[in-house]
Amino acid sequence: MTREKDAEMHGDAGMNAVEDRLAEAMRRTAEGLEPPLDGLVSGGLARGRRRRLRNRASIAASAVTAAAVAAGAVVVAGTGANGTVPPRPPAVHLVSAAQVLGKAAQTAEARPPVTPRPGQWWYTKAVEMGPTAEHGPEPHYSEDWIKLDGSQDASLLNGKLVIYRHTGEGAKSSRAETDRLMSLPSDPRKLRALVYKEVDATPARGRMVKDRDGQAFRDAAQMLWNAPVTMPPATQAALYRVLAAIPDVKIDRNVKDGAGRPAIALSRGFGEQFLLDPATYQMVAQRTVNTGRNAPISATKGKDPRYNVPVGTVMYSLTRVVTKLVDQAGQR
Repeated sequence: MTREKDAEMHGDAGMNAVEDRLAEAMRRTAEGLEPPLDGLVSGGLARGRRRRLRNRASIAASAVTAAAVAAGAVVVAGTGANGTVPPRPPAVHLVSAAQVLGKAAQTAEARPPVTPRPGQWWYTKAVEMGPTAEHGPEPHYSEDWIKLDGSQDASLLNGKLVIYRHTGEGAKSSRAETDRLMSLPSDPRKLRALVYKEVDATPARGRMVKDRDGQAFRDAAQMLWNAPVTMPPATQAALYRVLAAIPDVKIDRNVKDGAGRPAIALSRGFGEQFLLDPATYQMVAQRTVNTGRNAPISATKGKDPRYNVPVGTVMYSLTRVVTKLVDQAGQR
């Protein structure tokens, strides 16, 4: 299907249908949680549009560098005001993706904004593993530091701290990515429209996922994964609400992240999963699972032989084990 036909198909009627889905997801979650916190919807949105949403019978999506984003070293915003991980609240049993993502949005809104001191760094300890991981199936730990102004990042290589300074085009690229994520709207409808606009602007051959909603799911989830530590809580909440309004998102509550901790997996059928902490709802990991249909295929080599394993096998996993603000590179 051409982009023009796709856009025509998803014209005003399609946009209205998506808005109805967004409104319904917000209403269901806000009313279905115990206690019934208004909080699938942000305060102003809930109070100003509550009646209209119900009448229609009736959520959404650095101090990082471009290289750090590619390496998966960036950290999701949503820690305490000083960048430390807040105490874990009691987990609440939620059964649907809309409920889980609604609660995630609520929880994000309740966190205080991060207010780093000048010159601080964001420290991440991560573990990577799986048959398709660069270092092989066994757990491989890494430690990275990213300066919040985007000017430097650092890593431990063979036990030695190596600092990378970013100048010229590299610094501009880093700043541009941070600015883009920080400028995302906090209104779920506007953010949903932006996510789908970016999907529609990407040629089909450039998409990671063939169908429109699937690519929107991947893009919004990746925005959360790459989110700057200073991203406002309302924007984080809006990203969760965009995800809640996307059809056919599934959850699996019986998974563990790469560090062996319980997690909730979000997916949409193509093998890529994003894992949430079941108590804090922060995104802590992403991974790829063998579905039996998602093995890379080469024109010369055929199907990737590493996928000759049972369906459900975790092929790749990246988990953030520790994340915190520190005053200098090398500090833990």
